[in-house]
Amino acid sequence: YEASARIPMLLRWPKSFGNSDRRGSLATPPVELRDLLPTFLDAAGARVPEQLDGDSLLKLVRGEAEGWRKHIDLEHSVCYAEENHWNALTDGRWKYIYHAFDGHEQLFDLKEDPAELTDLASDTGYQRTLAYWRREMVKHLSERGDGWVNHGELVIRPEGMLYSPHYPGGA
Repeated sequence: YEASARIPMLLRWPKSFGNSDRRGSLATPPVELRDLLPTFLDAAGARVPEQLDGDSLLKLVRGEAEGWRKHIDLEHSVCYAEENHWNALTDGRWKYIYHAFDGHEQLFDLKEDPAELTDLASDTGYQRTLAYWRREMVKHLSERGDGWVNHGELVIRPEGMLYSPHYPGGA
């Protein structure tokens, strides 16, 4: 999964933005493409609308990581095999994947296993970590309704379900 989902994000800002001592450093909070528009608006001195999903990367440059997202979501809908649709969460260290077709779960420690060769979901030593990420996924998907989470449990979805607040017909 990492080979297709982990995209390096490089940010070079002018010295006039300040914090030149942070240049060349590595920021670990999870960032994603939806952070680009708020970053561009922030850099231009424009107001960043609250309804945007992302956040300005310049907050990280300014040392304002407090309140930054804990994790990002990844999704794969049915395209080449009906059983291959899943939802995932990662904080850059851990990745939890819920396979909606049959309820199969995967858990990877990306620090120790960046190539995702060892699935820890069935390892008894990682059940607390697995339970934490499952709860996070329940929280994340619960706003989508009973077709995704029912009575606090992730729902098996044998068929793919396109969902986005901005997708036609989405909630």
